[in-house]
Formats: sequence, C-alpha cells, structure tokens
Amino acid sequence: MSKMILAKAFCIAMYEEMGADPKVICIGEDIGKRGGCWMNFTGLLDTFGENRVLEMPLAEMGYSYFAVGAALEGYRPIVEYMFADFSTLGYEAIVDMAAKIRYNSGGITSCPITFVLPHGGGGRSGCHHQQSVEAWFTNVPGIKIVAPTTPADVRAYYRAAIRDDDPTLFIYQRALLYDREEEVPDKLDVVPSLKNAGKIVKEGKDLTIVAYHRALYNAIDAAAEVEKETGKSIEIIDPRVLIPFDKEKVFASVKKTGRLFVTHEAPERGGFSAQIVSWVAENCQSSLKAAPVRVCGANGIIPFGELEDYLYPSKADIKAGILKALA
Repeated sequence: MSKMILAKAFCIAMYEEMGADPKVICIGEDIGKRGGCWMNFTGLLDTFGENRVLEMPLAEMGYSYFAVGAALEGYRPIVEYMFADFSTLGYEAIVDMAAKIRYNSGGITSCPITFVLPHGGGGRSGCHHQQSVEAWFTNVPGIKIVAPTTPADVRAYYRAAIRDDDPTLFIYQRALLYDREEEVPDKLDVVPSLKNAGKIVKEGKDLTIVAYHRALYNAIDAAAEVEKETGKSIEIIDPRVLIPFDKEKVFASVKKTGRLFVTHEAPERGGFSAQIVSWVAENCQSSLKAAPVRVCGANGIIPFGELEDYLYPSKADIKAGILKALA
C-alpha cells in the first residue's frame, strides 16, 4: 500500500490502461506538455506521444464528436472537459450520439468513450466552473455514470470506466484532487465491474446514509459526532457508481436500519438523491420507520468566493439532517 492523493491515483490509472491497450487515447485541453489543467495528465505525453495524447483547442463540441468517430473506429477515447460545466458544449455528442449508438446499431456497435468531468464546489470560482452535474445526465438511457470519491476508488473505477464498452461519464470532485492522502494498493489485481459497486464504508444498525464526493467525507465526520452524542449506530454507503446504481445494497441496509438519509452537493431540486429516495420508498416501504431525509445543495446560482460556502451542505447541515432522520 502507498499513500497518494487523488490526482496521482487518477494519473496512475491512465498509465495502466494506456500501457495495457494501445487503442486508449486521451483528448482534451492542456493535457499535453502542461499535463492537464489540474496536472492529472502529467507525463502522459512524454510516455505515449502526441498520437495518443491529443491536445485540443477550446472546441468541446468538435472534439466530443471527434471522440465518437474514433470510438466507432475501434479506439477507446478518454475525453476531458476542463470543467464539468463545459460538458454542455459536448452534450449533443454525448446524449444524442454516443448514448444511442448501441441501440441504433441493433447491438452490433458500441461507443466506448470515457468522458471525464471535474465538478462540484470548493474552488470558489463561480457559477460557470463548479456546478454538480450528475443529474443533467442520470435520466439519459445508454450512458453509465461513475462517481468514486477516494483515491483508491478513483484509480480502480477510472480503469473500469475506460474498459467499459458503453459511453461512460467519469465524474469526480475537483476540490478533492489535492485535498488528502489515502492508502492505495500498489497493484490492482482485478479491475472492478461497474455493477454492484456500492461500498459499505461503515456498518451500523440505526440509520443508512448514502453519500458521495465531498458530502461523503462530511457525512462520515458528522455521523461520528452523532454516534458519540446519541449512542446510535450509523451505516454509511458510498455508491461509487450512480448508473448502474447498486440498489440492492441500499435496500438491504434500509431494511436493517429502517431509516434513510441521502446527501450530495448538487441542488436538491431534481437531484439524484430524489431518485434514491424514490427507489427506497417503492421497495422498502414496510421497513421504513420514518420518512427519508435529504440534505443537498441550495437551489441557487453559485456565487464567487466565500459566499459559495452557503450554497453547499456543510458538516453542520449534514449533522442536523442525520439527527432529523433519527428522530
């Protein structure tokens, strides 16, 4: 095991997959000599050359369509948007082209592209650069959405996304790239499946929490305080993959605890947490002892600077939500 930050785990995964498969190519802005806007492509150009690390201009629509064509010719493109917000410029290529190729070809052709979307708060860079975008895509049939949190899971599930034969959105929290070091296995013996990806971070018997990205870390800290103050036992699940979602792991937990709390940074209105609550209400109604509780981002435009702190759920907000769910 070695300690590493998320950015390094991210880069290692690309080294491993590009070394294993010459058809894996990288496409994006500043990913060449600079090593990416966030430095998570560092060294790839020197190792694999300009025919596999393709530096692009500010033309997200153009290089998103280019990636679709490359995938249809047998390549496995990794397409990075500098900020997830800019995926709107490639939205048609993702939603109207890549997502529908398997269906429109009668299952004959697939479109194995990994679209990399750095998203979420923490950068204090305003409303065009740190939106949480998962719900923009979760109701689009034909794409998969991978959203791991820890460096070890980013390394493993990034590789899984690259290997998947369907278009996959790899969404990660940009603010966590250099935030903390965690243990990562020196060797990944098995690349995981995107199915049944939910991870029980901590076992418990009185409440089920589902959370990912920064909200997961805040939930872990808040739950520890609540347990100390109340004597309750809280189970925490990190889904790691949103589509396909590991429903059964969440259902089994809720049937044990009888209570559900879901948190994420995306706005509450239309957020993916609502879908999780809906699934649980439909499948675990007889087990629920209380109504599920959600604590999410505010339904507002993200301001610049310190004001953004009021838009995202804090540890205190999440702690209050946990106490409400336990009441």
